[in-house]
Amino acid sequence: MWCGRAVRGCAHVLRKRLLACLLLLFAGSLCTVGIISSGYSRLPREYQMESQIVEMQTHLKFLESLYRAREEDIMTLQNKVASYNISHTALADTKSATLAPEVTALLKNLSDSMASRGVNAKELTLMKTTFVYQLLPHLMKDPNSLKPAFHMKADRGLARFVIGIPTVRRDKESYLMITLKHLIEGMREEDQKDSVIIIFVGETDLLFVIDIAKQIEAKYPKHVKNGMIEVLSPSASYYPNFDSVPLTLGDSAKRVKWRTKQNLDALYLMAYGQTKGTYYLMIEDDIIAKKRFMQEIKQFTASISVSVPNWFFLEFCSVGGIGKLFKSSDLVHFITYVQLFYYNMPIDWLLESYLADRVCTIDKTSNACGKNKMQVRPKYKSSLFEHIGLYSSLKGKIQKVKDPKFGALPNHFGHKNPPLERLFCDIEAHAEHSLERAYNGETFFWGITPKKGSVAEFWFDRPVNLARYTFRSGNVQHVNDKFKDTVVEILPENTRNFIKIDEFDEFGLADGLLKREIGPIEAIRLRVNKTGSHWAILSEIDLKTFDQMVEE
Repeated sequence: MWCGRAVRGCAHVLRKRLLACLLLLFAGSLCTVGIISSGYSRLPREYQMESQIVEMQTHLKFLESLYRAREEDIMTLQNKVASYNISHTALADTKSATLAPEVTALLKNLSDSMASRGVNAKELTLMKTTFVYQLLPHLMKDPNSLKPAFHMKADRGLARFVIGIPTVRRDKESYLMITLKHLIEGMREEDQKDSVIIIFVGETDLLFVIDIAKQIEAKYPKHVKNGMIEVLSPSASYYPNFDSVPLTLGDSAKRVKWRTKQNLDALYLMAYGQTKGTYYLMIEDDIIAKKRFMQEIKQFTASISVSVPNWFFLEFCSVGGIGKLFKSSDLVHFITYVQLFYYNMPIDWLLESYLADRVCTIDKTSNACGKNKMQVRPKYKSSLFEHIGLYSSLKGKIQKVKDPKFGALPNHFGHKNPPLERLFCDIEAHAEHSLERAYNGETFFWGITPKKGSVAEFWFDRPVNLARYTFRSGNVQHVNDKFKDTVVEILPENTRNFIKIDEFDEFGLADGLLKREIGPIEAIRLRVNKTGSHWAILSEIDLKTFDQMVEE
């Protein structure tokens, strides 16, 4: 009884102190985040005051949401103290996994950097309250599932604008540093002071994460040190077993796994980002931004918040999940919605679905529904961001780049492949685009309408222990010229029959690893199972032996 009264008393005192702190924080933050500034001096005096009041109200709602999150922590403590036992204590004190030797060696060389401190990540208490464990039950398997594996950050108070950038290891090239460059160059010094950029690295390879953080710190040391740029990465236990995710929308397992992980990455980033500032801007890691984009965002947000105070998000780019601005105090509702349907559809579809559920009747295809949605998602007059990524984060998928400033795009990728004794192909090649030249990395193979039963065979001059293979079809100029209904087969040494090891996926890609137990192989081939309607391009042939893998 005494313990229960003590906890309730502590809870009451904590609530009062927390509320007082938030009110003081709110008063101070009006200056810190620049809510009362000279940015609106050109507006009529009455309109200027109205804009400031609206934004102050928005900021207060954000602070109230932080208060509610802390209050949930106190309630949880109050409910669990009486039943807390030794086993729970042992579980809560579970230590993080020991760092791999190569990670430890890398950190020794980074001893004086912010990146080296990132592995000593702390719990993100405020973020955890937005997760519903019953909807993501895999999180309950590890008490550290929501604790970052890496978090490079400096102490910075609450910001006005939080920019969230999810990034992953891409198949061919990364656009993250290009994106970061355009964002920073598109912000004035005063914009940088009241903004924070959070880069979420959705990878569990700690070496890769540290390398990203190291590159960013080397390029932007001042912005990392003053807390404007953070790098965040989750623990491996944050992700479920993707093989158990149900297939939806008639999509392939590869696409469903990809979008499910993409949604979970966005979920973690939004959950953390909405605790860091008044507004949250959703973008991607392969965009360029218009000069002074942040100034235009601030001006439009101030204006629209007076005329349409109940907006849910503002749209500064029409493409996917790019350029969507939310009030952080409202974002928790969408975060919960994503947890309900994270494996059902992509994040931008979930956003449209959420809007429809929020403002439409049961007839979500009606004109009235469309008008209702537009009332809570005002669009800016022009796009402030442009998507530039050629290679999607979904391996094998190629996207066309509109911006001409990035120069000529590669139409093939050459590699040093094992020497051949002979090569056989009964698919007619167009002009100089022969299979032999493609194998040697000189150009791409361009076959004229492969027919059922056609083959492309690569016979090695001696049996090789093949470790990895990649056959990529299509290229940026001819995206649809892909191998479809085509399998990859190998001929192990001293055998008579080829055996199937893979097939081209929906994006025209076949790649994978071979086990050592297979032993040396004499040949590898592609076999077409159905006559196609297009020509077919092989833009990349990459065959690596185990010896080459060790050298790399």
